[in-house]
Order: sequence, then C-alpha cells, then structure tokens
Amino acid sequence: MRFTAQKCRIKEVVCGKYVSSDGVGCGYVLLEDGREVSSVHLLGTVVTSYVSDDGKYGFVVLDDGSGMIRVKVFQDTSVIRGVKKGDIVDVVGRLRQYNDEVHIFPEFVKVVDDPNYETLRKIELVWMAFEQAAKRDVVLSLAKEHKDVSEMEESLSEKDIKGDDVRKVLAAEKVREEKDDEAGAEVDMKVAKNLIVKSVEEMDEGDGVEYTRIVEKVGLPEAISESAIDELLAEGSCYEPRAGRIKAL
Repeated sequence: MRFTAQKCRIKEVVCGKYVSSDGVGCGYVLLEDGREVSSVHLLGTVVTSYVSDDGKYGFVVLDDGSGMIRVKVFQDTSVIRGVKKGDIVDVVGRLRQYNDEVHIFPEFVKVVDDPNYETLRKIELVWMAFEQAAKRDVVLSLAKEHKDVSEMEESLSEKDIKGDDVRKVLAAEKVREEKDDEAGAEVDMKVAKNLIVKSVEEMDEGDGVEYTRIVEKVGLPEAISESAIDELLAEGSCYEPRAGRIKAL
C-alpha cells in the first residue's frame, strides 16, 4: 500500500507521537495539529552523512531549522550516495521507529540546487500550518459544546470538516495534554528537590535532618517528598549520614 507523503516540519514529526501498527513498517506519527503521517516529504540541510565500508548501511542527518531527523538506508545505499554535508535535499520516505527514535526510510533523496525551491517550501508550510490551526480551533471549540462527534456533524458539514478529522484532532489534543502533564510533573519534581535541599541546608546542625522534619517543613504531599528524596539520594545530591536522616552534599 502506498501512502501519500505529507509536507511538514521536522519538529512536528519528532515531537509527535509514534503509533505502531500490526503490519511491518505501517506505523504513523500523530502530529500535534491532528494529522496522522505515515510518509513525509521533507526539505532540509544535511549536517551528517555516513555510509559503511561494505555499503550496506548508511544515513544522513537532516536539519530544517526546526529540528533534526535521520534518514536511514539498509542494504542498498545508492539513494544517499553522493549526498554530502551542506547539501540541501528533498526527501520522501516512510516514517519508522527504532529504539524510540523516529527516522525516515527513504524512497528518494534529491539534492536541490534552486534556492527558490526552499523559499517556496517555507511558504507552503506556513500556509498549511495556518489551515491546520484554523481547523483545530474549530474542532476544539465545538468539542466544548458537544459531548460526542455525532452531535457535531451538522456544524462540521457547514465548515467542510469531516468526522475523521475531528477524531484525529481530539486524539492529538489528548496527547498534547498528556505531554503537558508529564512536563508539569517533571517541573514539580525539580521544584520539590530544590526545596528539600534548601530546607536540609537550613535545618542541618551537623548530623543531618530527620526525614519527618523535612516532610513537615516543605509542606508537600508525602509521596512527592519521598520520591524527591529518593531521587536526591540516587543522584548523589544528598546522602544518609545514618538511618532516618538526610544530609546535603
């Protein structure tokens, strides 16, 4: 099955969520704007190019100013032969994931000599981003007024938005919210660790501070305080001079 290659920025791909499918190489990336992208059409500058001595493996690292992604080839490396660092290349290929890294398995890699080509692509991407943002805003606005997609169908038909578009936008919004929650949790943990270290330094009279006193002092939920203390001990920022006490380094 051949998938239509979609134009987008590299950042949109690497910041999206890769969704695996049962078929080999049939996964896709759910972009934040709601698009499900299996194949991409990217333009960028080569920052690294490599082909193994036996010619059976190679890759180029592509940078479009928004992010970087690897274009990997196996067995037949002719598709990237002659491509060198500094070249501007046009790439079409399938998105795949290995060891949590999303990469491109290319159909073709073409060196671009016309500088106007790059300018045109930037204009295309700006216009596409505008259209997708407008569609996303409409869907999210209607989602606040209706409980499910079926209730939104009449309003959607007037705005030329399909039910499948709604599903994709809402799925992408859920992923974005999950990422925001994860980022918030990371920030909260960082704040908790800083607060605990500061409190330990203020309260320590020489032989460390009892855990119970620290938990009471910082005023955070006990589970968060315990997790923060465990991380501080694991990373070596604090240690236990004796059981039940913590001391900052």
